[in-house]
Amino acid sequence: MTKTTNTKKASTEKAFKDARKTVEKAVKEATNNLGNVAEFSKANYEALVASGEVAAKVAQAVNVDFVETAKKAVEKNVTDAKALFAAKTPAEFFELQATMFKSRYEEFVAEATRVNEVASTKANEVVEPLKARYEEVASKYNLPLVG
Repeated sequence: MTKTTNTKKASTEKAFKDARKTVEKAVKEATNNLGNVAEFSKANYEALVASGEVAAKVAQAVNVDFVETAKKAVEKNVTDAKALFAAKTPAEFFELQATMFKSRYEEFVAEATRVNEVASTKANEVVEPLKARYEEVASKYNLPLVG
């Protein structure tokens, strides 16, 4: 009976010891995972902030560009109006008007092309911090990379 009691006692102590090791291991892993989650969230937040800062700078630059373009357009319109009022004949007036319309159309197309190119470039700059973060996460967790 003593032998059986000692055997049961030893097996119980071993079971408690094993359970304690398992719990300690689980707590350690959970603590490490919480640290990883915090680090992951911090890196995501930093990428989002960096992207936001670039977007704010882009918005400011676009606003300045818009104001300058509008100012130039008003100045050209004033100059064109003066030229139209200075026309001596209806034929000269309509010839000037046609030339002005053609010129404005060409300027519009050139400006639209420039704005499109700038927008594409700036959009890539805004997205770059987020893209870099995704690529880092994708390579770490074997996710598919985009384009």
